[in-house]
Amino acid sequence: MMNRVVTFFTLGLLSAGPALCQDSNAAGSGAPAQPRQQTAAAAPQRSSGRTGALNDRDVFMNAARTAWTYIDRQYNRETGLVNSVTGYKYATVWDIGSGLLALYSANQLGLLPDADYDGRMRRALQTLTETGLYDNGAFNKNYHTGTGRVAGRNGQEEETRDGYGWSAIDLGRLLMALKIIAANQPQYAPQAQAIVQRLDFARLVRGGYLQGEDLGPRSRRPRTYQEGRLGYEQYAALGYAAWGHAADRAMRLTTTRPITVLGIPLLADTRGGDLLTSEPFVMYGLEAGWSPEMRDLAWRVLAAQEARYRQTGAVTIVNEDALNGPPYFLYYSVYADGKEFPVAPPEGAPAGPTPRTVSTKGAYGWHALLPSAYTWLAVQKVEGSRTANGWGAGVFEDSGRISGSENVNTAAVILEATLYTRRGGRPLIEASGTTPAPLQ
Repeated sequence: MMNRVVTFFTLGLLSAGPALCQDSNAAGSGAPAQPRQQTAAAAPQRSSGRTGALNDRDVFMNAARTAWTYIDRQYNRETGLVNSVTGYKYATVWDIGSGLLALYSANQLGLLPDADYDGRMRRALQTLTETGLYDNGAFNKNYHTGTGRVAGRNGQEEETRDGYGWSAIDLGRLLMALKIIAANQPQYAPQAQAIVQRLDFARLVRGGYLQGEDLGPRSRRPRTYQEGRLGYEQYAALGYAAWGHAADRAMRLTTTRPITVLGIPLLADTRGGDLLTSEPFVMYGLEAGWSPEMRDLAWRVLAAQEARYRQTGAVTIVNEDALNGPPYFLYYSVYADGKEFPVAPPEGAPAGPTPRTVSTKGAYGWHALLPSAYTWLAVQKVEGSRTANGWGAGVFEDSGRISGSENVNTAAVILEATLYTRRGGRPLIEASGTTPAPLQ
């Protein structure tokens, strides 16, 4: 366990993964790598910084204020936790990590005064220090945001003392949030480290991979399994490495095979079950900065989405996002299990339509990281998801109407993207481990 702020993680662990191309400009040049072959989507052109009547700084700050409206209204003073969606007092560990980073980003952007922020952050960290764990190993998958107690499988169930399992991927998001806060604001480092020390990393990282554990819906016998696929696996592994528990195989791009989507060379996961979508690449870039291999893959994930727009005329920003009605949650991917641009509900979700949506957090995240005429078009497209209570998850591709309710993850990514732009394109934490200069 690291007990001081040192080098964040060893990017060298990623260097063993196969690069998608060997072009000289692919490795850390600051510009997206160009594919070898002529593709359906032209290389994204950097925006001039002007977006209509407003510059990007104004666009992002206006978006951040709307995002902060949700966080402020859905914050629970008793626990410091933020509701996952409007009025729904439950949150996964992923949601809890998003809530912490939303508070942090809002403070750095001047939307949450220092004194108020200090009280909220200390309360949230205290809740995580005291709340119950699943089987004395890790945080349960779900918690009640009003009480901080372990919650049941579907949220609506009564709270349970023991819980029903953990998600190693969700824990990676929480670990990233804790490291960003501890490294940049040392006054919270002791609480953050105390939270991390509660986790049994010998059960969470095994054989270089991340390990999930849970109880079956009808069984009290636990099952363990390797958790994570291309994109989410690499992002989550950053959080473990940040605290000195590197899942080295999970960080590499080795369990992959080459594919092509609409003329764009990409990678698929050889293990199947992959969901090649925007979110993990966006958060990886905003929070830690891409390795050369992840930068190349991220550019291509975005390029494939632009290629679909050029082919169909439909603005395409894929993501996993909430939906207003059944099945209430959808995974929209560039590629998944042999299919291009599939939309699917989570396993075991109730039946319902699977419409195509344009993701709000995806649009703002990509526009912060790889701004272009296309990402600006996407930002304009999702304007229909702005409400008086925050940002909806997105808009329907066909109608442009809001597709999913306001939620903590959309708000957090928009606040993070705004902070990233305010920092001049510097990630929220950098490999040097140094505290960034305060914003002017």
